[in-house]
Amino acid sequence: MTRLYVPPIPVLLNPSAGAGRASRMRARLESELKRQGIPYTLTVPESEAGLREATRRLAAAERVIAGAGGDSTFLIMAEEILKSGGRAALGLVGMGSSNDIPSSLGLDTIEAACRALGEGRPRGIDVGVVERDGARLGYFLGQANLGLGVAVNRYVAGLAARRPRLASRQFLDGFFGVREAYRMGRIPVAMRIEGGEAGRVEGSFVAAVFANTPLWATGLRIAPEARPDDGLLDLCLIEACPFRRLLRIYAAARKGRHADLPEVRLRCSKKFEVKLAGPAFVQTDGEILEVGGGEGSQTIAFGLLPSALNILLP
Repeated sequence: MTRLYVPPIPVLLNPSAGAGRASRMRARLESELKRQGIPYTLTVPESEAGLREATRRLAAAERVIAGAGGDSTFLIMAEEILKSGGRAALGLVGMGSSNDIPSSLGLDTIEAACRALGEGRPRGIDVGVVERDGARLGYFLGQANLGLGVAVNRYVAGLAARRPRLASRQFLDGFFGVREAYRMGRIPVAMRIEGGEAGRVEGSFVAAVFANTPLWATGLRIAPEARPDDGLLDLCLIEACPFRRLLRIYAAARKGRHADLPEVRLRCSKKFEVKLAGPAFVQTDGEILEVGGGEGSQTIAFGLLPSALNILLP
């Protein structure tokens, strides 16, 4: 097969991804790249600023850049590629805690990810955008969400800062994060949502997940029909419910079987608008955006840039 890049492929490895997991997997990644005969150069940026700077520099000169890390790593790199004009293709090697983005795209192992670097073709995927009053606040490749995901993310981030070793236990950390969100009254969140054929929906929700890909929160098939190249966002709404009931929804969502439960609503649209009572936080692929709109209510829009980013896929 004729390759569309000029080797070697530059690989940027984020050592902090997965609470240090990516750094520990470096030898395995390099061994697989060599086994498959893929010429590469590997750089380990020391900070997020370093990762952004390296991505900007490479995006201006390379046709392919590979990231090795977690979903936040890929979002950071995608943002810099888009800012540079979106010409470079991005390769994804999942080495983080969740890896929901690469897994949703069929890149669920290091072997598959390396094979895509060596034999894959660039494919355009949609990129999600978060806006307020026409101003773009951020992007997402997988999901943006309000409510539960934000609360758990902030809990885990705080835990990682206090006790780094505990922050690598993804399931337990998430469980305690959900329990903490209930205990502190951070969920449910009152919101009014407009978009899709069903029109307006209003109420209190544990979570509102705007999905470009099907997987969320380490393998939950939260939006089973979501596709990253169909020009649509899939929304999963979970209405206010007791903690024990949420555990039932979680178990069903592992296999994408939660749609028939009474607390769950699924719909899709090119764009959704959410009205909130005041300032809020939005989680985008593991990153947190603070959305401050001053006094009173505010409206946040979730939409798409169709086929805006090229990803190397098998």
